[in-house]
Amino acid sequence: MKNAKHILFTVVGLICVQFANAQTTLTEQQAIDFALKNSPLLNASTLQIKQHKQLQGTSFNLANPDITLESPTGEFMTVGVLQSFEFPTVYLKQGQLAKQQTVLAEKGKTITEAEVKQQVKTAYLSLQFANQILEQLKKQDSIYFRIADAANRQFEAGQIDFVAKTYAATQYGEVHNNLVQAQTDAQIALQQLQLYTGIFDSIATAHFSKALSSFLFTGITTDSATLFNTPFIQYYSQTQMVAKKSLQLERNKALPGFSFGYMNQGLPNTEIPLRLRAGINIPLWFWQYNSSIKAAKTNLLITEQNTLAQQQNLTAKMQQVKGEAIKFQTSLTYYENTGLKQADDLITSSNRMFSAGQSDYITYLRTLSDAYNIQIKYLETLRNFNQSIINLNYLIGQ
Repeated sequence: MKNAKHILFTVVGLICVQFANAQTTLTEQQAIDFALKNSPLLNASTLQIKQHKQLQGTSFNLANPDITLESPTGEFMTVGVLQSFEFPTVYLKQGQLAKQQTVLAEKGKTITEAEVKQQVKTAYLSLQFANQILEQLKKQDSIYFRIADAANRQFEAGQIDFVAKTYAATQYGEVHNNLVQAQTDAQIALQQLQLYTGIFDSIATAHFSKALSSFLFTGITTDSATLFNTPFIQYYSQTQMVAKKSLQLERNKALPGFSFGYMNQGLPNTEIPLRLRAGINIPLWFWQYNSSIKAAKTNLLITEQNTLAQQQNLTAKMQQVKGEAIKFQTSLTYYENTGLKQADDLITSSNRMFSAGQSDYITYLRTLSDAYNIQIKYLETLRNFNQSIINLNYLIGQ
């Protein structure tokens, strides 16, 4: 019976371990797809588009009719109804404005989608980098622990002095402290990606490497055609279109209105045509219309200047990010062609010389630190390069 219970507990324990260690492997694109489905911001943008489409139905907004009950002669009661209308083009322009506002909401959603993608790509990259740094420091921590332990034993045996033993312990302490910080960084990066994707298992990322689209960035220019195709300029250009339609609407509101109705002021036997009423609404107080038209013109000028300002800002950002990408790519080329090989050579040579007794602890550890620092700087440069590609793709809407 005890054996059966032991087996049962063992099986249950294994199942719990499997659930505790549940892990989901995600590519960057899969993470983006999950985030787009779970983004409240993107859902709000979709609802905003829906709202504007619903508001298009209010374009033909007739005033409520006037219904009267009166006694023209004091001998009987008559019923009347009067309906007023704006000039027909007013309803046309209101419909055009509503459609352009819907398009503006759609352009805004495109920007929101680009922002969500950038956030997820950055979170994904941060997790890749944090895990890679963590693995690097785990390896260093293991090596430095053995070195510090060996140095301590040799010190106790009187084979090395206090300075060498203390230096080895200090170097191990620094590496171990960096490892603890890296573990925290990796956990934070994981939580960020989990938050965006809605996946709360442990997430495994693809191999940390140079961005696949990196070879394209050097061909990106800041000419007018490139800028116009970005979601930001398209959004601001659409604000100009909305402002133009608003100006057209204000101008049409200054046109005469009409009214038509049935107002029986005659006797019960009065013919129907004589009971009808028609009128025209003359925009006599013209200054109020002029003020609205002037304000709409000013709003159009504002949107034009905002578009120009956005073009300037976007050009500056693209030039900056592209310059950073080129800088980091140059540094990557150095590390990939020279730096990493030199770091490996330093580690191999220092291990051989230390084992042969040709190098003391201080020289050995300094050489190892220099080599590992090169490897970490390479990872940092790779992270910075990939981040610059993410930022550049965000600016051009990819």
